[in-house]
Amino acid sequence: MTVKSNQVNQHHQVLRASLALLGLTLFAVGIWATILLVLTTKISVALILVLGGGWAVLFCIGAGLVILWRLIQRPQQVSLAVHRLRWLLGIITVIIATMSLTFAYIWAKSGDAPGLIFIGLFLSAMPFACWVVVSVWQTTLKSPK
Repeated sequence: MTVKSNQVNQHHQVLRASLALLGLTLFAVGIWATILLVLTTKISVALILVLGGGWAVLFCIGAGLVILWRLIQRPQQVSLAVHRLRWLLGIITVIIATMSLTFAYIWAKSGDAPGLIFIGLFLSAMPFACWVVVSVWQTTLKSPK
């Protein structure tokens, strides 16, 4: 019994370290992108919107990591955690879709229109697909056994 408990503790430590490393990496990428964008382009409304939206998405991803960690710690509260994840993914989907599709359309006027539009659609479809998966998960949790 203690061997299994010891293995679970080791898995929790590895998972905690992995989630912490992922959060730190996302934060570092956010700082790097902010510095790069501020130093290489002149500050405009579009830049402020992109940076604000990017940081909002990073904050939501960090909150999602915290929810996932709590879900692992307390599996009996899976319904509440899935509900919160669904809301976070919905917020991320709206922010990314608004930013990527708007700016893909604006940038497409000056260059490779089909390629940029497809990139914008792909960027907005990724969080939407995650939202659909979590919505299905939530539906299966609510269904009668």
